[in-house]
Amino acid sequence: MKVTVFKAIDDPTIDDIEKVIKDKLGDKYTYKSSRKASSMAGKLLKGSAEDSITVIKNAYHRFVVVLRAEKDPTSLSGLYTSIHFSSATLAGWLGFLHNEVGFIGRIIIRTIYGKDDPIYDEVKTIVKDSFRIEEETIDTGLGSLFKKA
Repeated sequence: MKVTVFKAIDDPTIDDIEKVIKDKLGDKYTYKSSRKASSMAGKLLKGSAEDSITVIKNAYHRFVVVLRAEKDPTSLSGLYTSIHFSSATLAGWLGFLHNEVGFIGRIIIRTIYGKDDPIYDEVKTIVKDSFRIEEETIDTGLGSLFKKA
């Protein structure tokens, strides 16, 4: 299995990414931003361990852009900013319904909302074009243990 890691060269903040997305997309979608909690109690209450912005088209089509500070022993600061893209979130009620209705119900939900949507590529392209990002593909899984360097 291969995983693509997006390293942000300029270390943008979530506010920078949110501003670019809102400027390019305008009122086309709704937005929900989440800031990471600084204390352990805040992490338990808020449930947010990192900064993110969710671009919401409807209950089914949502795209999340997450910023994380990752450890990097090769840099002076010891950290780099990575950007993660995810389309795995659903509205709370739809997530519950999606888990409970079974295979046929999931097909019906996908038929109602549409299987694929351009929001995913649109947001990803905006972020990748607006900031200097280095893409790195990493081979993960058991197969990577047996490959020679």
